[in-house]
Amino acid sequence: MTPRFLRASARAAAALAVVAVVAAPLPASAAHYVAISGSGSSWSAVALDQWQQDLRPSGLVVNYNPDGSAAGRNDYMANQDDFAGSDPPFRNGHDQLGGTGAERPNQGYSYIPDTAGGTAFMYHIEVGGKLVTNLRLSGLTIMKIFTGAITNWDDKAITKDYGAQLPNLPITPVIRSDGSGATFFFTRWMSQVFPSQWNAFCKKVKPRIHVPCGQTEFYPLFRGAKSENGSNNVATYVTASYGNGSIGYDEYAYALNSHYPVVKVLNPAGYYVLPTAPNVAVALTKAIIDENPRSPNFLQQDLDSVYTFTDPRSYPLSSYSYLIVPRAGTQQPTNFSPAKGKSLSTFVDYFLCAGQREVAALGYSPLPLNLVQGGLLQNSKVPGAIPGPNRTTLAGCKNPTFTNGKLTLLLNAPQPSPCDKVGEPLNCVVVNGKATTPGSGSGSPSPGTSASTAPGSVVPSSAASPTVGSTGPIAVTGQVVNVSANGPNKLMLSVLTAVAIVLAVAAPPALGGWLRRRRRQESG
Repeated sequence: MTPRFLRASARAAAALAVVAVVAAPLPASAAHYVAISGSGSSWSAVALDQWQQDLRPSGLVVNYNPDGSAAGRNDYMANQDDFAGSDPPFRNGHDQLGGTGAERPNQGYSYIPDTAGGTAFMYHIEVGGKLVTNLRLSGLTIMKIFTGAITNWDDKAITKDYGAQLPNLPITPVIRSDGSGATFFFTRWMSQVFPSQWNAFCKKVKPRIHVPCGQTEFYPLFRGAKSENGSNNVATYVTASYGNGSIGYDEYAYALNSHYPVVKVLNPAGYYVLPTAPNVAVALTKAIIDENPRSPNFLQQDLDSVYTFTDPRSYPLSSYSYLIVPRAGTQQPTNFSPAKGKSLSTFVDYFLCAGQREVAALGYSPLPLNLVQGGLLQNSKVPGAIPGPNRTTLAGCKNPTFTNGKLTLLLNAPQPSPCDKVGEPLNCVVVNGKATTPGSGSGSPSPGTSASTAPGSVVPSSAASPTVGSTGPIAVTGQVVNVSANGPNKLMLSVLTAVAIVLAVAAPPALGGWLRRRRRQESG
C-alpha cells in the first residue's frame, strides 16, 4: 500500500469520524443566542440537522422542518420562517413544463450555498440472479433513456458505452411526480447540454409548448416511465424485486443508503466517473454565482461551465442547494430581529467552514472555495450579522477543500483509474499505472483497479464478455467490499479506525475553539 493511498484513506476517515462527534457543551455563559427556525429542502436536511446538533451545546438552537423546497419557500413568503432551504431558486414563472407561476416574495433575501451533491442514476439490472454493478453510460445515452428514445437495455448505444451487451430487458425510467430539486438540476443539465433533443421531447409531451422550454421542477410523465413521489419512493421502486430493469435519478445519498449501484457517467474529459464527494467538489470549482444586482438571476448558480469542465475527475451533473436568508436593506420576515440575525449568521459561518468537514460521510460534497467565499459575503448582509472569524483571511475556515484561502482540492482529489477512460474494456486492469487487458503480456495487474470498481473490488474474468443468455455473472463488483483477513483493505480499515479515534477526541476542542474565536469577534 502506498503512502499516497494511506493519506487518501486518512482523509476519508476524517469525513467519517467527524460525523460521529457531538461537540462538548460550552459554559452556560456561551448560551446567549436566540432560537431560529426554518423549513424546506429535504435533500439538505441531513446536513442541516447535523450542524444544528453540533452547535446546540453552545446554546444556539436551530429548528428545521424538511417539508420540501417549494413548501420552504412558501413558508418564508408567509412570514412563518426565519430562513428557508431550497434546491431551486424562487420560481420565475418560466417553467413551461411544470406550468407554475412566478413566486414573488415581499421579503428581501439572499441565496447562500449550503450543501452540494451530484444527481446520481441508481439502477437495477439482474442477470442470472446477479446484480450488475458496473454500468457506465454517456450523457447522450442517459438523455435518450429519460426521454423515451432508448427503451431496452440491449440497445446498441448502451452496448457501446458499457462495453458489452446487456439482456433483452425493458427499461423503466423512474421520475419524480412531485416538484423536485433533483428534477430541476437534471432537466437543467439536459436543456443546456442537449438542447435540440430536450426541446424535441418537450414538444412531444406538450405540443403547444414554446421552445426552448428550459428546466422544470416537474418531470413530465411519458410512455414507459414510472413516476414516484419523493426521493425515498424513487429509491424504493428501483431497489424492489419488481424494479428489475429500472433506473431513477436521485441524490447520491439515497443510493448510498440503499447500498445500490449508480451509473458512472462519461464526463467531457473522456472518463467515466461517479458522483463522489471529491468529483463533485472538483466540478463545482467551475460554478459561478451571479453577483449582478440587476440580473434576474441575482445570486443564483450558473452551472454551464460545470457541465463542460474537462478535469478528468469532474462529475458533470453536480450542483448545490441554497439557504434563503433575510437581506439587510430590504423588507424582513415579520418576526425576524437583529438577535436572530446574530444566531443565523453564526450558524451559516459554521456550516460554510468547519461544518463542510462532515458532509462527505453524509452523502454530500464539501463546498469549494469559490462557493464558500460567495456564501460568506452574503452572510455579512444578514440583518444583525456579527463578524465571523472566517470572513477576512479565511485562516480560521476549516473547510476541507482549501487551506488559508488557497484551494488545495485540485491538488489532492484522486484521479480516476486509467481503466475508466472511454474505450477501455470491462476487464481492463492497471499495470504500472497504465490500462491494459489481462493476457496481453504487459505484466502483472494491480489488484482492485479494474475499469469500474472501487479499490478492493475485483471484476471476475467471466464478466469480460456478457451477452444475452449468458449464465455467468456480469461484473458483480457490488458496493460492499469483501475484505480478506490479511489483505491491503485490512490495513486500510485499521488506518480509518485509528484516525476516527483521534478525531473523536480532537474535534470537540476544535469546535470549542471556533466558538471562542466567534465570541471574541462579537465582543470586539
